[in-house]
Parts: sequence; C-alpha cells; structure tokens
Amino acid sequence: MEDNHYFTLEQVAEGVWAAIVVPGSGALGNAAILDLGDITIVVDTFMLPEAGSLLRQAAVNLTGREVEYVVNTHFHGDHHYGNQAFVGSTFVSTAGTRDFLNGLESLDYEKWQLAIREQIVALTHSKAIQTDERVRQALTYEISDKEHLYVSVPTIRRVLASMTFTDRFVIHGSKRTAEVMTWGGGHTMSDAFVYIPEDKVLVAGDLVLGKSHPAMLHGNSESWVAILDQIGNELEVNCVIPGHGPVTGSESITEMKNYIKDIEIYAKKAADSDQSIDFWLDQGDLEPYDSWLLSHVFEWNLRHLFKKYQVAKMV
Repeated sequence: MEDNHYFTLEQVAEGVWAAIVVPGSGALGNAAILDLGDITIVVDTFMLPEAGSLLRQAAVNLTGREVEYVVNTHFHGDHHYGNQAFVGSTFVSTAGTRDFLNGLESLDYEKWQLAIREQIVALTHSKAIQTDERVRQALTYEISDKEHLYVSVPTIRRVLASMTFTDRFVIHGSKRTAEVMTWGGGHTMSDAFVYIPEDKVLVAGDLVLGKSHPAMLHGNSESWVAILDQIGNELEVNCVIPGHGPVTGSESITEMKNYIKDIEIYAKKAADSDQSIDFWLDQGDLEPYDSWLLSHVFEWNLRHLFKKYQVAKMV
C-alpha cells in the first residue's frame, strides 16, 4: 500500500486497523477500518475529502471489498467531511447527529473560507505571543490544518446518514461483530462509539483521546463523565482507537474522566477567585496533563469553563 501524508495505519487486532492522522496534514480526526469477515466498515472519514478517498482505498486494499457501512461518531467536521468519498456506502449516525446536521444552513463556501481565514489570523497571533514551545508546535499544526481545510472547502459536500439509531445498532459479520452504540451526549450533544467484543476494541470517537486535550466547547462534562463510567463498567476494553492521539489502552478512559473532572474543579476555583483568566492561564497547564498533545486546547477549555462559572455566579 502506498504511503500518504494524511494518516498512518496501525493494525490493533485481526481485522481492525486504526488510521491515525499525521499532525498538520488537514485530516485532523482519527478513523478506523473494520473487517468483519464479509463486511467492511469505516468509522469516521477525516476532515478532507482527499484524505477520505485514500481511506476508502486503504479499506478496499486491506479487506478486498468495498466499504458497506460508514459510521460517523458525531457532528464535528473532522469526523465526517470525508464522507463524500464513500459513494455507494451506507452512512450511519445517531439520530441526534443527523438531525443536527440536517438543521444547518446550506454551505456558503465564501463565508466559510472567510471564517477560516479569520481563525488562521487569530491562531497566528496567538502563536506569535506564545512562549511555551509545546503550545507553539500545537498551534503550528492547528494553523496547517486550517490552511488545508481552506483550500478544500469548495470541494466539500455535506453527506448525512441514511441510517440512524437511538441506542444500539449491531452489524454481525462472519468473523466479528461491530456494536455501534450511543449513551447520549458528552463531547457533543450526541456521541456514538463502536465496540468489537471479540477483540475488546473500542473505537471511541472524541469521547476518549490518547493523551490529548479534548475540546469541551460543545460538550456536557457531567454527561461525558457518566458515559465514560458506563463504558468502564459495562465493556471490557483492551485497546482504544481514540478520536485524536495515538492508539492506547483502557487506562485512557480513566485519564479522560480525570481530565474532565480536574479542569472543571480548576476552572471553578479560577472563577471564584479575584484573578483574571489570563492570570490562571499564565500558571500553565494542569499536571499531569501538561505533556499531553493538542496543548493549545487547554486554553480554549479553561476560557470556556471560566466564563461558564462566572455566568453561573451572576444568576
């Protein structure tokens, strides 16, 4: 199989591959390829149509058949903008994810590109004044991802699920099973994940990341922790293919839960103090998360939660 600059493939079990994005390539969110024996499934499709095309070809090369099902774990574009490359596949998502995307306005490509360009300017400014080299590197990747998206915007077509579910959708293959499930919303208003019981593999979407700061702007922390508790209590997991970051083990479920709880406590402490948000950001990232990937996302999360708790104080 030819190499590409969007993702690398890592086999985590027989018939199960993680497609881990190359930072700054524009693909942004991880994906997975599942060979059930007689059925091929792809979970999430990257942010760029061209990366999605290479993912489809990789799935065909690995399994010897076309992709029958594409599962989108949630509504963020880095997990479904590549859908259009999978012509002929059946697209699956939660009913909530489809309803949300279906309710959006039609794509205005000029307006979209203008917004991306403004984001790039803001990110470039943030990088220029940043002294932490880890954060500077993370911002470099983020800017590069945005630049790739800017170029690809005119080619993107929104492809929604043709099949939805509200609880659990099971796909039985001749060798293994894919249990597509949702326990509500945590990272977003509706999150799905895929569990392969024969191999104890969890394809987590953005509910679980591999030592990476999770974006919390569209989520509900309490519900997110409850979902992670339920995963830990009800599923036996040996391997996690995360939405971002490297392949990891079941320990990442607890790590993600701890991160959410710890940053909520920290943000409330900050909001209850007499100090500004910039004072708290100057203290650096929380330990032990100060070595995690996507380090610039810590600032986004803390600003978001700080504002939430300040508003709550005024009610």
